[in-house]
Amino acid sequence: MGDVSGPGTDRYCIIAINIERGGPVVSSQDIYHLRKQIESVDEEVLRLLERRVDLAKKVGEVKGDASVYDPSREMEIIERLCNLTKELDPKFVSLLFREIISFCRAVQKPIKVACMGPEGSFSHEAVVSFLGRFVDVVFVENPAEVFDHVSKEKAGIGVVPVENTTEGTVYSTLDAFATAEQSISVIGEGQLPIRLALASEEKTTADIEEVYSHPQPFGQCRNWLYKNLPWARQIPTSSTSYAAKIAKTKKKSAAICGRLAAELYELNILDEGIEDHPYNATRFWLIGRAFARSSERCKTSILFNVAHKPGTLFQALEPLYKAGLNLTLIQSRPLPGNPFEYFFFVDFEGDVGEEKVKEALAAMRSRVERLRVLGSYPQIKFIK
Repeated sequence: MGDVSGPGTDRYCIIAINIERGGPVVSSQDIYHLRKQIESVDEEVLRLLERRVDLAKKVGEVKGDASVYDPSREMEIIERLCNLTKELDPKFVSLLFREIISFCRAVQKPIKVACMGPEGSFSHEAVVSFLGRFVDVVFVENPAEVFDHVSKEKAGIGVVPVENTTEGTVYSTLDAFATAEQSISVIGEGQLPIRLALASEEKTTADIEEVYSHPQPFGQCRNWLYKNLPWARQIPTSSTSYAAKIAKTKKKSAAICGRLAAELYELNILDEGIEDHPYNATRFWLIGRAFARSSERCKTSILFNVAHKPGTLFQALEPLYKAGLNLTLIQSRPLPGNPFEYFFFVDFEGDVGEEKVKEALAAMRSRVERLRVLGSYPQIKFIK
């Protein structure tokens, strides 16, 4: 076909291409009208978003100093909209409205969130999956600092890892909660799928002499490291994103981290999906200074300790069994100042507002030395 140029070139190109392909002829006028309709719809969507933001501001004025984050309500909104559409992918709807809600929340009252950093950590990914991108993130070194920021109101919300499917409980989080002030509670939880990569400035694994990462990913990639990098020294760091930061500046080094961290530090991904088990996820708690609103998919976490006598743990847990409450976690930790004695963390399905839960906890209090309800909270679906 010869050169086509001059006025109406778009139209002639479209006609020529369609003739060659045996397709229907589409006029430039048709394209023009369709594009004008799209522009009109875009403007309508924009006006509706402006209206939604205005309504969100009014809700904020009515709430006053009350928390603007209600995980149960936000889940209800997104799930309702996903059920209403028959044409759109539910994941697209979820991602879109998570960010719309996040922005509307921010115009009511900006939220500061503390999590383990630096930027690009899995904790950072959890913040985005929980709350969207319209939050102010404060990066700290460990779970204890997250609790400290929430306790001192340097942050309204904190996000901390609790448990990994491969490595088990994150003890530093439980220990920090055991000493945290009574006003702090769990207000939500969710599971973040963890996909690990080997990232480096180097081009091949043969050039790697040192590998940096958080201790948990080292455990999650134990077999892969043994098979592929048996000669490399494994050096623990405070987080996967900090490991990526080191790998950026240190020759012959690599980091085990997430794709987000590798992209932020512009590292080469030498291999991805290097975790030993195909299903690798971390459970995160979202903590704040107020109890979450009750919801259908609610869990409750408690902390207690018992007298150092035979049968006391069984007696303490018996009311939960009699109430038919399903335990999802039980973990012991050393009791400070009492060698070889322990306090216990327990998670179970149910809400403290339910009568059977109230009765079970009342019975437990008479059988333990101390009992603290850490929160009743919704299980949030992470959106990635």
